Amino acid sequence: NCLSQVEMMGSYNLGSGGMASTQNTSNLKGKLLSLNEEINKLGEELEYYRKQMSDLVDQKQSLESILQVNAKGTKTKLISDLSTVEEEMKRHFAHQKAENSRLQQQITSIKGEKTALQTQMLALQRRIAELERQVGQDEEQLGAQQCDYYEFRYFL
Repeated sequence: NCLSQVEMMGSYNLGSGGMASTQNTSNLKGKLLSLNEEINKLGEELEYYRKQMSDLVDQKQSLESILQVNAKGTKTKLISDLSTVEEEMKRHFAHQKAENSRLQQQITSIKGEKTALQTQMLALQRRIAELERQVGQDEEQLGAQQCDYYEFRYFL
């Protein structure tokens, strides 16, 4: 379109101006052709960059979807692992609670046995003291009897 306008201008200039005008027209046509080539190159370059941009946008969307899938998978795995750990902890706490209860019952039982043994020990100590008194009394009686026996023999 621009080139056809230049050609019209050139033919107009040829008719009215002569030789100098023909030179200007050829210079102008050369510049327009050069500019037209430059515009075509820039258009091709622009198209190349648009295609690259489109490819990058596609790659970005692909990576985002992959990341989304990976994040969702990781989240699901972590939730599953967390649930497993929570269940395991609940089981351990329940076992520990049962063990604590069993040990507390054993402690209570042992304290009862200790009290019973202390009571029996006191009763045995009293019995020993009573037996010692009886032995002491028996010894006194035996000693008195022996004295009487010796005195009796002495008199005889």
